[in-house]
Amino acid sequence: MTSDSASNSSKVADAYDRIATVVAKLWNGNLHYGYWEDEHDQSTFGEATDRMTEEVVRRLDPSPGQRVLDLGCGTGSPTLLLARNHEVEVVGVSISPHQISIATEQAREAGLDDRVRYEVADAMHLPYPDDSFDGVMALESMVHMPDKVHALREIVRVLRPGGRVSIADLTVHEASTQEHYNSSETSSAEGMYIMSRTDEYGDLLQRAGLDRIEITDVGKNARHSMRHFVEGALSCRDEYVEAIGAEEFEKRIEEARKMQDSPDFGYVLVSAEKPT
Repeated sequence: MTSDSASNSSKVADAYDRIATVVAKLWNGNLHYGYWEDEHDQSTFGEATDRMTEEVVRRLDPSPGQRVLDLGCGTGSPTLLLARNHEVEVVGVSISPHQISIATEQAREAGLDDRVRYEVADAMHLPYPDDSFDGVMALESMVHMPDKVHALREIVRVLRPGGRVSIADLTVHEASTQEHYNSSETSSAEGMYIMSRTDEYGDLLQRAGLDRIEITDVGKNARHSMRHFVEGALSCRDEYVEAIGAEEFEKRIEEARKMQDSPDFGYVLVSAEKPT
């Protein structure tokens, strides 16, 4: 592992360890964007986040008996939704031990721990043999990867030939926005988020060895998410401040509000296959 990769993994693990308990209480336990069908859709944020998971699963197209990896599983809600609706075995991984502890307990309480398990693992260096999974889903975890082609090659390595990958990821539309936001000097996240441009995503996937690539920008469908993130965070302000400090909390709220009103950010749903 390079020093940059190790440093970023440590930042991500620490950040999610600190907020995992708070997040588990909000938004059906989901810490990702929601999906609204159109401007008239009155779905709650919890309903919209579940629908975003369903969009990712639909592109994964799992079959009964398959083995699926959830890369960046959070506190486990997307993994459990997948397992409830499809007779598959699922392994969820996160760099955050606290998230894995919460997710494991949720699987036990849901009665799904016979088909679902969670493990601490770094997506940049997956601890699984080649050709271990029939599918991989990555719901907003790629945005944390400092070397996205390497992370995608790890996905390809653990996928069986013909296996599918389904990704949901935050993107930016312009190089200037990418440079500005990915700079630790301009973001409270301090390098936790490394956004790709929407127009370069296909090239990243091809360089990793994937084909049958489909990319859909659903930024308009996800645009209301930041407003709900802000409202949810403010409703648990004391717990958030205890976890990350008042200054950091206010910085994150300010950034979220800027992103909410900015046309510079996109959101893509991606599917691809490992060649047979």
